[in-house]
Amino acid sequence: MRIKYTLKSNIYLLKKVIKYNKLLFLLRIIISILNSISILLTILMPMFLLDAIIAGDLNEIIITLLIFTVAFLCINCISVIFSKYDKVSSEKIYVEIINEFLQKTIDLDLGYFDNTESYDKYNRAFGNCCRAIDTVNAIITSFVTSIFNLILITSVLIWMNLYMFIAIVVIIIVNFIIGNKTKKIDYYYSKLFSEKNKQVNYLYRLFYIPQLVRETKANNLSKFIFENKQNFNDDIIQLTKKQTRTKALLSILTGSINTLESGFVALYFGFSVVIQRIVISEYFTSVNAYNQLKSTILNIVNIYTNLYSNSLFASDYIDFLNSNETVTLNETGEELQEVRKIEFSNVSFKYPNNTYLSLDNVSFKINKGEKVAIVGKNGAGKTTIIKLLLRLYDPLSGTIYINDVDIKRYTTKSLRTVIQTLFQDFAIYAFSIKDNITLGKSIDDSVIWDALDKVDLTEKIKNLKYSIDTPITSQLYADGIELSGGEAQKLAIARIYANGPKTFIMDEPTSNLDPYAEYLLYDRLIKDTTNDSTVIVISHRLTLTYKMSKVIVIDQGRVTEEGTHEELMNLKRLYYDMYTIQSEKYVDTKNNNQIGGK
Repeated sequence: MRIKYTLKSNIYLLKKVIKYNKLLFLLRIIISILNSISILLTILMPMFLLDAIIAGDLNEIIITLLIFTVAFLCINCISVIFSKYDKVSSEKIYVEIINEFLQKTIDLDLGYFDNTESYDKYNRAFGNCCRAIDTVNAIITSFVTSIFNLILITSVLIWMNLYMFIAIVVIIIVNFIIGNKTKKIDYYYSKLFSEKNKQVNYLYRLFYIPQLVRETKANNLSKFIFENKQNFNDDIIQLTKKQTRTKALLSILTGSINTLESGFVALYFGFSVVIQRIVISEYFTSVNAYNQLKSTILNIVNIYTNLYSNSLFASDYIDFLNSNETVTLNETGEELQEVRKIEFSNVSFKYPNNTYLSLDNVSFKINKGEKVAIVGKNGAGKTTIIKLLLRLYDPLSGTIYINDVDIKRYTTKSLRTVIQTLFQDFAIYAFSIKDNITLGKSIDDSVIWDALDKVDLTEKIKNLKYSIDTPITSQLYADGIELSGGEAQKLAIARIYANGPKTFIMDEPTSNLDPYAEYLLYDRLIKDTTNDSTVIVISHRLTLTYKMSKVIVIDQGRVTEEGTHEELMNLKRLYYDMYTIQSEKYVDTKNNNQIGGK
């Protein structure tokens, strides 16, 4: 079973090698053959040269050197020319491998990464994907070289005693067993090191990611972080000691066998000269040929070991690429054109690592043109509703409908295109301000400036040296600027305005804004959206929910209240309590009235 999987996984990788660049694969085989010829020339040259020296024939010495020199130069020139092509082509292949890997990452369900085992497998796969494909290619070319070496070198040592061949086989078997054991040890420890390195790398990020550096400095966390880092480093050092100790005896055994073998080989070929089986000029040739023959046979025997070792590293990569956890990805369904109605029908959901339901039998409807606030305490399940609506996850039970059609029937791309979303933990990218708004779409500059004006960023950005082409942060480009939390949130909101969707969702869109900026945002949001635009705002801040046409209250994963602001205030339940407490804290600085007061 193991042999079958080893061959299957490496054949899978080999097909990828050939698919990426057939010519490169063919040229590597040709270079392998030339390498075999070069090795044979290296073995034979001392013998011919020594014969010429013993004979005292200067012309023969010059001719011998000239022939071998020309042969070596030709092979070397061909190898240099090929290596240039190989390097460039390999880089192009690496790009394709990584692109395929990243596309698969995008296609996989979020639930895949919520699972610790899957996430660790992802990290190992990403770290080994190029290596695994490179290795299988190297193994194949090495095999071709070894076969040619075997044929050519055996013809040189055809006279050698049968017992020496048996000795070679015995030594090779011992080396094979030890090598196989060593590779298993390396793979076992590589998995342990992978986990520890993941932990240490997280701590490293605390020192160079701007937001994390800020928190580290502000809270004087460096000592605490270094203490944790030291603990992980100690674990890595202990693992290194264990790995070294485990391999030490094997290394001593291998070294001892090789030392004894070298002495025996020198004695055998020296004795062959004494009894005149070979002449003195053939002594060094025979020793070199023997060592090369042993190495060649060992390489051939090790082909399976190397394939097996590669399959261990490649298994995570292959499993990742073939993962079927893409149930939320629909590329062949109906194209969603517009949203006329959204309906959650008895929807329940639980995150992979949780034991409790984040949503419990949730049902509600949102019609085209409605301005809806989904409110509740932190952790009530509000954001989960967005994730399910966008098919970042699928419900545990129940159905989500758009236009009375199960959303699973729509293509995922069209679903996420028609419904624009601003998450609470929105991303600001290290691209230009313009790119952060357009997100790769073709949008006229006038539309971008209009969107910036609606979030009060026009003056700030006009005064920048590169205006809307100014990069954010210096992580990708020089002269990048830093935005405050509120400015970053306004920029993210500008994306919504610039894209002009008919249906959009904003999750805690004012979490970084002051009360007055929050008031203006909601006021403009209602005024600037057309009557047929559907707006859904997720929030635990309720001072402006009275402007919305409907309010849905989520508490502990359930819909507990639904209606207009006035209707829910009259119920005097959770919404009434939350609204009353919060509205007392916010004051309209222009009119000196309570914001949201009636």
